[in-house]
Amino acid sequence: MLPALTLKSARSAAIGLAATAAVLGMYVSQTRVRRGAPEVPIEDGKTIDFSGGSPVVRSRAADKASMDAALRQIDEATRDTTVQAPPPDRK
Repeated sequence: MLPALTLKSARSAAIGLAATAAVLGMYVSQTRVRRGAPEVPIEDGKTIDFSGGSPVVRSRAADKASMDAALRQIDEATRDTTVQAPPPDRK
């Protein structure tokens, strides 16, 4: 027969259970972080859609038109931009 559970031993058991649950929760969250997001290969002319919660590679005409328009805007904005290399360090 089990001995009667006193208030002191019940508190100790509850604290031990809470500590164990906290440690297990931390372990599970860290293993999820280490796994990271799934890798998706980047393919030229295709988009990656994350709206469903996971990455899906798509190739739609509307996406291509949006990308082409964005690339034209980038080309126009950077047409007159030049970057000069810094002079080499002299020893």
